[in-house]
Amino acid sequence: MVEKPKNATNDTANSKKRVIVVVNKYWECDPVCWVLTNSYLTDECNYTDKKYIIDLDVENSLTLLTYPTYGSAKPFEGSGTIPRMVFETEKRNIEVWCISDLLSNSGSELQSSSEEKMKLLPQIYEYEYLGEKLDIEMVIAVGTASAGPCVTSDSPFGTDNINGAVIIGSNVFMHDGWEQGSLSKFECDCWGQIMPSCSNDYIRELEEVDFKNYKGLMLSPPNNPSTVETPVYVSENYVALGSVNVTNYNSYSTKDKETAKTFFENYPGSHDGVSLETTHCLIYLAAKDYLCSNPPFMFVSGIVDRFLCFDSDVDPTPYAQNVSGAHNAGVTVAYIISQLEK
Repeated sequence: MVEKPKNATNDTANSKKRVIVVVNKYWECDPVCWVLTNSYLTDECNYTDKKYIIDLDVENSLTLLTYPTYGSAKPFEGSGTIPRMVFETEKRNIEVWCISDLLSNSGSELQSSSEEKMKLLPQIYEYEYLGEKLDIEMVIAVGTASAGPCVTSDSPFGTDNINGAVIIGSNVFMHDGWEQGSLSKFECDCWGQIMPSCSNDYIRELEEVDFKNYKGLMLSPPNNPSTVETPVYVSENYVALGSVNVTNYNSYSTKDKETAKTFFENYPGSHDGVSLETTHCLIYLAAKDYLCSNPPFMFVSGIVDRFLCFDSDVDPTPYAQNVSGAHNAGVTVAYIISQLEK
């Protein structure tokens, strides 16, 4: 039985909104959750004389539901899958979910299946915390990613290496990477299209933040770390490219190249395809299906490898490379959450 957090009241329940943070793999979600519950981070960052402010009222607003956990959190019998944690503030319930938890009863061979994820993602949007059905204010997709094909030395980034940085945007693009032998055959009618968020007020506010001050909170990945000073890049125009139906890691370089080729064929001259992975677009699409309209959405990508460089940037030390990227995404999520009530 989940108890109401200390500051919850029945008077404010009906006016509250849901902010849904959805992280892909458990090994991406664990570092994000660690950041969000790390008192050292908040103790060091919530003083007015600091250049950076991350002020999370963990003591009074946070309810831990399935965190900490070892690997994926199994659903409670009869209750279905629930969030890892919920921050309950006066105006919002901010939920942190992990897709690996949804997949905990699926076969190990389906853990990277886009088809399986799309079957289970509706559970997140249908969830009622403490029996309350709240409107969705924002969906935030979080995970590690490759830099997209538009991150080049000739682009506004001025480099092709932003390993360790975080990218925030609000649009997605899906490419069907199915191949013979794939364990996923998700089908839709929106391949090859940029799909936008219905609301970008959050993004516009984040565009005004000087994130250079936050570089001291970020971890540097061990393989080919970027030397740029900007730790977080934000634009409402940025697009997360999705290589969908790819279940074989050895196919990433081929399928990512296909995704980029299709993107440029459909949107020649674009500079906005800056993140590339498998799942941001699925989180978006499941929200769109639930709401029957373009969702209020943003993605937070912790960049761990250069475009088409998964083998050299991630493979040598996947734990350190991925965990540092997920941690940095978590710091960015912590900042976003801390500003919601401001």
